[in-house]
Formats: sequence, C-alpha cells, structure tokens
Amino acid sequence: MEPSYPTLDKLSLSSLLSRFQPIDISEMDHANLQNRKESKYLLTTKQALHLLSNLPETYRIFEVDGKKVQTYSTTYYDSPEFQLYLAHHNGRKPRYKVRTRSYIGSDLTFLEVKEKKNTGRTVKHRLQTGGVMTQLGSDIRDFLSSCFPLDYSQYKSVLINEYQRITLVSEVYPERITLDIDLTYHSESMNILLSDIVIAEIKRSSDHTCSPALACLNSMRLRPKGFSKYCIGISLLYGDLVKHNNFRIVLRFLSKLTNGGQVPW
Repeated sequence: MEPSYPTLDKLSLSSLLSRFQPIDISEMDHANLQNRKESKYLLTTKQALHLLSNLPETYRIFEVDGKKVQTYSTTYYDSPEFQLYLAHHNGRKPRYKVRTRSYIGSDLTFLEVKEKKNTGRTVKHRLQTGGVMTQLGSDIRDFLSSCFPLDYSQYKSVLINEYQRITLVSEVYPERITLDIDLTYHSESMNILLSDIVIAEIKRSSDHTCSPALACLNSMRLRPKGFSKYCIGISLLYGDLVKHNNFRIVLRFLSKLTNGGQVPW
C-alpha cells in the first residue's frame, strides 16, 4: 500500500531538482509547443519523486531568479450556466477554456484561450494583460474575436486554481514535462487543497515518440488519465449545481490517492 505523504517532501525534492542544469525562457524556443500533444498522469508524491530520480540529465529545469519551483495562479471564466464546463463534460469538440494565468514572482499575467480541436490536438492563444480581470470586457474584444467563437458577454470568474509547478525541458527533443504540486481551488464559498496529488504532464510535438519520461511512467505501470484542472475544480466546488457523472472515475481515483476523505464530492 502506498504510504501517505501530507505534502511533498521538500528536502528530497530540492535534492532531486539540483541534478538538472537550469534553463531560462530565452533558451526554450524549441519546446515552446503552443500547438502540441499532451499526456496527463495523476501521481502520488512518492511516485513523483521516483519519476524525478529516474529522469536523465538531458532534461534541464526552468528557473526564474534562481527558483526551480514557480507559483501559478489561474482564474477561469465561464457563463452562469457553465457553458465551457458542460462542453467538456459532454465530450464536445472543438471545446475551449478561457482563463487568466498569473506567474507569481514575475509580475506577468496572460489571458489565454485553450482550444481542443476535433483532431485531439490542443492549441493555446495568449495575450499579455495588466492583471487578472473579473470580467471579460471590450478591451480584449479583438483578441477573443480572433480565437474564441462563442458569446462571452456574460462570462465571469468562477474559480481560482493555485499550484506550484516544476518544468523540465528536454535538450534533445521538443518536449516539456510539468509537475504541479500543492493544488488548491477557491470559489467565493469554498477552499479545497489536494495535498498528496501531483499532476504530471508531458507536452511534445506530434512526431516525438522517444521520451525518457514516458518510458519511465510506463515502467511504473502508470497510464494517462484525462484530468482537466478546470473541470475537476468545478466538480469539486459546484458539484451540487452541475452534472459531473463523466468525471466520477477521476474523482474516485483522487479520493483513493488521498486515502479517502480529502476530496469532497
């Protein structure tokens, strides 16, 4: 049975991350991957540490001002009827997410539109903004008109998701790995911490198949799981207002990873 870890062992984490040489944003053009293939995995903290310890040093770690772990805060927008959430829940394609993402510590905020195409590929459009917006106003109309075909006039902020992110970039292939830890969700009435959950995501070009990270995950007998931070957050925060039958398997798995009782749904 997997032991319980209330939080990621920061001492072990720091030691493992020190193996990787740093990389900054100016060196990451080959792994920008705005148009990419994504594979997500749900890990316990122990599994995440095992993955990091078995990755080759051909990966470099993204650093900002010497920090190997960055803090992200993401605000998601949707209609009062949760139009975007329901499109995902019902399996529609193309489908979209609209959000502002703030990189805490670097004073950068972007408005982003993520599109999941009929082909399964994900395309992200982004616009730098002066900060987080409570509503989507006329000042960003041209940007949204270029990449978002739906009526957003009634959209408002529906949840905030915060987490710590580790980003590893391959020196050899167009590939990035992100590990998201200490996930929290906030609405006006509820706060939720997923304390023993790590979301690992492999982001790569469609013609890249030789991934040491994927090979390691396969050797651990882990398989990709559909996990949308937005949709799971809505299911947890607004489960009495929206249907979430199609996410029950993931919600049960989250409850299992946290040894039960930590995921209210």
